[in-house]
Amino acid sequence: METKQLSSVPETMLIPLWARAWETENKGGLINDEIAKNIIKQIDYDFSKFKNGKLSQVGCCIRGSLIDKEAQKFLEKHPDAVVIQLGAGLDARYQRMNYPKVTHWFDLDLKESIDIRRQLIPESENNTYLELSMFDYSWIEKVKAFEKPTLIIIEGVLMYFKPEDVQKFFMTLCEQFNEATILFDMLVFWAVKHAKHHDTLRKVNGKAEFLWSELDTKIMETWHKKIHITKEYYMSDYDQGRFPLLIRLFYKFPRFYKRFNQRIVTLDIK
Repeated sequence: METKQLSSVPETMLIPLWARAWETENKGGLINDEIAKNIIKQIDYDFSKFKNGKLSQVGCCIRGSLIDKEAQKFLEKHPDAVVIQLGAGLDARYQRMNYPKVTHWFDLDLKESIDIRRQLIPESENNTYLELSMFDYSWIEKVKAFEKPTLIIIEGVLMYFKPEDVQKFFMTLCEQFNEATILFDMLVFWAVKHAKHHDTLRKVNGKAEFLWSELDTKIMETWHKKIHITKEYYMSDYDQGRFPLLIRLFYKFPRFYKRFNQRIVTLDIK
């Protein structure tokens, strides 16, 4: 399968795919994703261009693992939940989490990404795909129709949108949902508008750029009275010694720790 038709942002879905596949193939221990390992064998793409992206490879796996674990905690409390993963790309989270018996699990992405996803990760009765932009809010009614606890997962997506678009997105969710839990990652603050220095993003075609992050996640609570930041994980705390020694030493300095750390955030709307 060729992927040359992908535009710059959808092509970025191949970076975490490669990261999880490499981790699984090499038994790194941060995450296990057999489906990712199998998928990269079916795609005609030069994944070797990412071989020097050590920080991204480790970071993507920590990110995926932490979100998996937080999602699992939510589902243990709400086994009848409806889950929707926005900007799903080729992330087989539903399968990786052992096909949770939720009310329904949606994976949403742009049509060109879903077309490829359907060929590689087939839909099932309980896990179906939506060919939509996350800003096409028609997906909200599909989720709300079940009248069940709602988990929204957004991994590796929000960083590519302008701050005003991200803020409007969260405000729309507050207006549309009485309650919902959102799991997402917060980009390294320093990386905003520095994609050209990123070890893997600079390797993809097109002009994808990092546009959004907040130095203080709590600022999001000022956007709407229903927004509550309930958990935040700094990813360097979970690297299992995989980040380079110099980077790990720098993380001991509070200013570096805060500005150069990616975070996993749990946000409740209530």
